[in-house]
Amino acid sequence: MCSVAAYAQQETDCFVVSKINVTGNNVTKMSTINREMLFHEGDTVCSEEAVKESRENLVNTALFNFVDFYWTDDTVKENCKSLTISVVERWYLWPIPYLAYADRNLKSWFEANDLSRLSYGIDLVYRNLWGLKHELDLTIIGGYNQNFGLTYDIPYLTSKQRLGMTVSSGFTRDREVAYITWDDRVKYFKGEDEYAHESFYAYVMPYYRFGYRNKLYFQMRYDNRVFNDSLPSLNKDFGNPEGTRFQYFTLSAVFKNDYRDDHNYPLDGHYLELELTKIGLGVMDYAPDLFYGKITADWYTPIKGRFYWASNVTAKLSDSNTAPYFLSQGFGYKNDYVRTYDLYVIDALNYAICKNNLKFEILKPVTKHIPGIKNDKFGKIHLAFYANLFFDFAYTWGVVIPEGSTTRIANQWIYGTGVGIDFVTYYDKVLRLEYGVNGLGEFGFFVHLVAPI
Repeated sequence: MCSVAAYAQQETDCFVVSKINVTGNNVTKMSTINREMLFHEGDTVCSEEAVKESRENLVNTALFNFVDFYWTDDTVKENCKSLTISVVERWYLWPIPYLAYADRNLKSWFEANDLSRLSYGIDLVYRNLWGLKHELDLTIIGGYNQNFGLTYDIPYLTSKQRLGMTVSSGFTRDREVAYITWDDRVKYFKGEDEYAHESFYAYVMPYYRFGYRNKLYFQMRYDNRVFNDSLPSLNKDFGNPEGTRFQYFTLSAVFKNDYRDDHNYPLDGHYLELELTKIGLGVMDYAPDLFYGKITADWYTPIKGRFYWASNVTAKLSDSNTAPYFLSQGFGYKNDYVRTYDLYVIDALNYAICKNNLKFEILKPVTKHIPGIKNDKFGKIHLAFYANLFFDFAYTWGVVIPEGSTTRIANQWIYGTGVGIDFVTYYDKVLRLEYGVNGLGEFGFFVHLVAPI
């Protein structure tokens, strides 16, 4: 029974949660939803932060397009409130058509101007199997580069819903492979009748979730990679002097502390990731031998009105300045780059990057209904537009430059600045259009499909 007297010692804005109802969860089990809540029926709530974080946790499961909390005063029990959680579930089974370019980014692909460098196929994903947030991913990709893989993720192995595990295995074949970085650009080798690179991989990754925003991952991975026999003659530092087959194990540990309000496009909060990775365990002949640590820290904050700030710092430190070429491709890949240097790479095993964004909210997030589509999974969408002013800089050191090659960006400070527009919508889609100039005095227009920070 709830009563004011029973909680006289609490602050006046405290209340007891008498009932929690969830609507719209036609697939998702209540156990999955309850796992994300910081409070449950019968708990006393004295902080708006607990309510805010509970909703953010549900949004960041990527199981729902919309999550809304509605509070009502309990008319029977004094000092009590009931909560109704209204969710709009996503469509979980996706036979996603796959079309990809063989280059590192869109800018590089446009420059190549070769439609044959496309890969195509299907990526079959079920993101909420059994209603328990299990994820199954079957990949069948043909064309220029081929990829066949299966991944299964089980987020909750125990009744306390803290221990999870991902298992994966696959096979890839590439028509061409990067074999050297020359004058700050990647050069590719293309086999005639044979694939330039074939690879089999398998890994198991248990992870432990403690609290609501912290995860610790451990991964054991096996790789068996075979490269074209011509590559060592093109780059003496490509890899194993005894041949072009590499078998090795990799051990890694990653800690993630995630307090972003929205993983898709955060505007408030912070994110920290710490990684330790050992490639090659000394149990196979001629296996690579490399150890590195990496830190990624993001910070997001509202400034005033429609203005927001975001910053990122990433640093990687390795126990060596040299590694087989196919393992030295660090700076300029994935999200580790300075904007406006999209065409360039640096084979840096040691580097530091800082990215900064000033954002202005052109269109506040709004909810729209697409005419003629009654299913809220597709017909109910959210939209937002942001203008960006960005400034990035980075420093690399210990980079070994191939004999005869030159560099204008390695082993020194580099920077880039510019403006852009971000379009954000449902199903975690972000379209970035940017125009900027780098430290070399080069201007360019760039397109990306993920958030900048």
